Amino acid sequence: MRHAKKQAFLLIALLVISALLPAQDDEIFILPLTVSKDKTIVYKRVIRFVKDRNRWHVRDYFENGQMQMEAFYSSFNRNVKEEYQCNYRSNTKEGEYRQWYANGRLEFSGNYEEGLRNGPSTSWYENGFKEAEENWLHGQLHGAVKYWTEQGELQFALEFDHGMNRNPMEAHYRYLAYLPKGYADGPGKKWPLIISLHGGSRRGSDLKKLYADGIFDQVYRGRDFPFVIAAPQCPEHIRWSTENWFENFFREVTGKYRIDLDRVYLTGNSLGGSGTWYLAVKYPEKFAAIAPLCGFTRHMDYIENNIARLSGMPIWAFHGKMDIVVPFEETEKMVGKLEGKNKDLRFTIEPAAGHGIHWQVYPGQELYDWFLKHCRRSKDESDRMHEIRAAGGPPAQGRGKARSQG
Repeated sequence: MRHAKKQAFLLIALLVISALLPAQDDEIFILPLTVSKDKTIVYKRVIRFVKDRNRWHVRDYFENGQMQMEAFYSSFNRNVKEEYQCNYRSNTKEGEYRQWYANGRLEFSGNYEEGLRNGPSTSWYENGFKEAEENWLHGQLHGAVKYWTEQGELQFALEFDHGMNRNPMEAHYRYLAYLPKGYADGPGKKWPLIISLHGGSRRGSDLKKLYADGIFDQVYRGRDFPFVIAAPQCPEHIRWSTENWFENFFREVTGKYRIDLDRVYLTGNSLGGSGTWYLAVKYPEKFAAIAPLCGFTRHMDYIENNIARLSGMPIWAFHGKMDIVVPFEETEKMVGKLEGKNKDLRFTIEPAAGHGIHWQVYPGQELYDWFLKHCRRSKDESDRMHEIRAAGGPPAQGRGKARSQG
């Protein structure tokens, strides 16, 4: 009740202040944004259409009066509260975009063209230390890029070419591993493997983050799986495509555990969905089936230019139609390029789901049953593998345990 009264007071106060502003050409909006169960942030949004530029000039303000965002748009949805990280189909940024923290420090400054980052951009931590310097070309990293830790230490100095790191370093990523019940009882038995890639907010060096959602959220809740499951952790700032890590990881996991190499599956959401597309294109011979969820792909030409490598890959893609973090069209575009060429292609569209579609997919059972129907096969083996799958059944489920590795 106290929280509700506070929010009502803030709304009334902002409306009164807005009414006193001498901005006869401005439209004033109040945007309550719920960020958690018991917390709502109220923004004041000031919009002015600039006729000579044919653009909307938009400014958002925190509850404390500090400006939160200033930008120009060629198309704009007044009710969408966005960030700078991704483009939105409804809000097309054009020109300079700036974003501030509530303490008044600048968080981000960059330039956009047709909704995509274009040119240099800089971001800062809330403590004032620089976080990143990047160069972009039509939504793809292109040129010199630097990232710093929150303590001001240089973390990465890289050079990109249309989204691809020019000089990728060899890397070994730490990971969580889950072993199914019965793994130790049958020393000669080989098990299917799921490789699970997390989203952008789980990057870093703390493996406990990986229990927050995805498949390892289900493991944490005590769910049984008939798979070995391995979830690597991507370092802060970079993507699953930035370093040469996968071959080292795959060699370690398949060497340490008894894995059926004909039943290796790959899935991930958001950043992990993007990584799923990328790794499947780069290593199509490794996987029996993949399931990318709401992955951004236009950040690099490599994926789209090599999409034909997935014409024989069983794929089940997912995306929420209401996603305002990664546009729905990202997955729709990838599926469209494979339609008519891939006979084992599924695309699940959730009309009311947003970027959290993984909460509808991973807690269910259907995806895991679908994985177990597929074995890696060459074109010549396709008919034989189909007969084997039709005759056999999935392994029995049982309670297992998770452990960290690396």
